[in-house]
This record gives sequence, C-alpha cells and structure tokens, in this order.
Amino acid sequence: MHITFKDKVLSLYRRTIRKHKWLKVPMLILSVILLAIDRLIRNIKAGLHKYIVVIASMTFAFVSCSFSSVIWGDGQYDFTYDVTSYYYETEASAASLAIETDVDTAMIEADDEADEIELTDPENIDDISELDTVSGADIVGEIAQSGEGGEMFASAEEAGEPEFSRDDWQLVLVNKNHPIADDYTFTLGTIKGSMQCDERIIPDLFSMLEAALNDGVNLVICSPYRDDSRQQMLFDRKVNKYTAQGMSYLEAYKVAAQTVTIPGSSEHQIGLAIDMISDNYSSLNAGFGDTPAGKWLAGHAHEYGFIIRYPEGKEDITGIEYEPWHLRYVGKNAAWVLYNESITLEEFWEKYL
Repeated sequence: MHITFKDKVLSLYRRTIRKHKWLKVPMLILSVILLAIDRLIRNIKAGLHKYIVVIASMTFAFVSCSFSSVIWGDGQYDFTYDVTSYYYETEASAASLAIETDVDTAMIEADDEADEIELTDPENIDDISELDTVSGADIVGEIAQSGEGGEMFASAEEAGEPEFSRDDWQLVLVNKNHPIADDYTFTLGTIKGSMQCDERIIPDLFSMLEAALNDGVNLVICSPYRDDSRQQMLFDRKVNKYTAQGMSYLEAYKVAAQTVTIPGSSEHQIGLAIDMISDNYSSLNAGFGDTPAGKWLAGHAHEYGFIIRYPEGKEDITGIEYEPWHLRYVGKNAAWVLYNESITLEEFWEKYL
C-alpha cells in the first residue's frame, strides 16, 4: 500500500480543521500551495524544466482537478470529498479485514451523534419512526380477522433430551469468521407487505408477537431479511462516511464493521435475524434495552426460539457492539440453553457443537 504526498496533505488538512475549524481557509490555501509545489518539483525532476508553459498549464489543471470537490456554501469551504479510498485497494477476504481490531466505542458513539438522520435504513439512523415498519398488533389483528390464527401461531413442541448438530439450519453460525456458505439455501416467507424472513421461523415469530401483546408490549419489526446488495450498500455507505472523515480505507473498514455487519456475514442475509423496537420507542440504540419492550424480549424471546444475538459485555466475543434490538432465531432448545447459561452463539458452538 503506497501513501502519496497528496494523501498526507489531505489527511493533515482534515485533522487540522476538525480540531480548529477557523483554520479551514488558511489550511486550504496551504494545501493548494503544497500540492502545486510537489507537482512542479516532480515535473522538473522528470526533465520538463525546458517547457515552462506546459508545466504551468499542468500545474493549474492539477490544482483545479484536485480541489474540484471544494464547494463554497454559507461563506465557508466544505472540503469533505473522500479520495483515500481511490488509492487503497485490497484483495484480502472481506471477513478477515475486521477481525483483529478493538471496538472503539467512544468514537462510534460520537460519530453516531454527529450523523444527520437519513431515512433510508434502520442501521444508519437512530429514529426510525418514519420508516416502513410493521407492529405485532397489526400482524395479530390481521391474522385474527382472517381466522387463520390457530394454524399461523402453531409451533411444534420440542420434547426429550435436545441434540445439537452443526448441520442444523437453526444453529448456523454467521459472523466475521464464518461467512455465509456459498451453497446455503432457504425459502423466504412473507411477514407482511414487503417484509420477509426464513419461512420456517414465522410461526414462532408470530407467537412471540402475540404473547408480547398479551403482556401489554406492542413489538415493531423494522428490519428483517436483507438481500446481498442491500447489505453491501449499507456497509459501503458506512465505510465511505469514515473515509470522508480522514481515515484510510482499511481503518474505515474495520470501524464500520463494528456497527454494520460485513456483507456475506450478516444473519439478516439468511432470514434468521429480526430487528425490533416498540410502538413507543423508535431508536436502534442501547437505550432500547431499558424499555419495557427491550426487557420483555430479554426475558421472553428464548421461549419462542429467539435470542438477543449481541448481548452487552460480550462484544469481545461477537465482534459487534451491544444491540438489544437484534434478535436471532436458533430454535427453542438452543435458545433456552443460551438464555440459562448467558452465553453467545459463538460460545454455544464451542461448548456444544
């Protein structure tokens, strides 16, 4: 990986203006001068000193192109265009890039607070009240009107001593170290409208929504199945955001992986993960865990085969920050074990599979 002089100048510019915004224009001028001098020196070394006119023209063109992303607005420059991602490319696997890195919780939290709300997907915003969602009350009410409740909410009882297998679709391990297998297949079923998930989990999902309603909690589904292109778009947007703040591509990749799962290693892509909030709390953040809905899920989700996939205090094992809203279906037998032993799916695999 080669870091150019241009990269260093732009990185210095970004770091300086983040700490001292009043230096924005002076630093911009200094950066232009430094880059122009650098280009002139390299042209002279290349034997072009006899062609002063050509050199001057090239210098002017270079400076113009280099700073074409500078936009004048409200009396200030906004120098935020990301160029570092153009210079940094890697052929390493997507899963390995973010494995050996610590979760910088403080930086992630500060970054999230500075985000402007983008009403596009739950993983990139805090308030999702204006997104497409479906509540338990809507689903249960619709099924009750159709008269199909008995069948829809039916779920086979699992009896006897449980036996666990790595080949069980309910227990498939998907994370940064275990990306989705190329030959993994499943059938999508419709929750409501355009919302889908693995059709095999729908009966237990609906049973859980109904039980929560009976306890006075109206759960809201905001992000179930995502296809590969959707997950890739979400991750790329997060990476681009961090590179625009001055990080190298690899740095941005590692940090982004703490909040948005690497494409190919997301449980949403296999239809077994459901993001949930409630009708009176519309933020995907740690605070959801302290709400009645968050507490209900933490105490009852396992009864219907679901677990809180990324629990608090287990970030070093899961590689993902605490997400009380992210539920994963593992089947009732396994869910009870994970709940009773307070372990993650990674720990379950190490102990039982």
